[in-house]
Amino acid sequence: MKKHTDALVALVETVPNVTAVYVSIAKNADQSDVAVPYVVIHPADGSDDSDRLAGPSVTQHPRFTVLSVGKSPDEAAWIAERLKAVLIVGGIGVVPIVAGERSGAFWYSSPQPIQVDTDAFPPLIWHTAEVGFESTPTA
Repeated sequence: MKKHTDALVALVETVPNVTAVYVSIAKNADQSDVAVPYVVIHPADGSDDSDRLAGPSVTQHPRFTVLSVGKSPDEAAWIAERLKAVLIVGGIGVVPIVAGERSGAFWYSSPQPIQVDTDAFPPLIWHTAEVGFESTPTA
């Protein structure tokens, strides 16, 4: 799961104007709060399947919940649009590079509207996306 997450992080780090990319917890190394806009990636192994009867090859389906956090709904949407543009170029998913694996293209889904947490100060505002790809070991 880590190498799949690292492949996604490498792509998300190319999104312009994002202050940082975090995995699961949005805190700096010194535990201080972070500056917006930022992206938080929550990785999951997804499901594995095997269509081959003659060998042990297993296709993995890593998936990620990605939060694009901004100061306003417009900023969260703006970061989310740029994130999608890094993963889906010209309507075609980018193929991540994962050592020792043959990967398929990213897919992208936005399953819910922008969310706002007014209990936090300042309020947290984020866009949620689900992304993933297929990957099969080459050896």
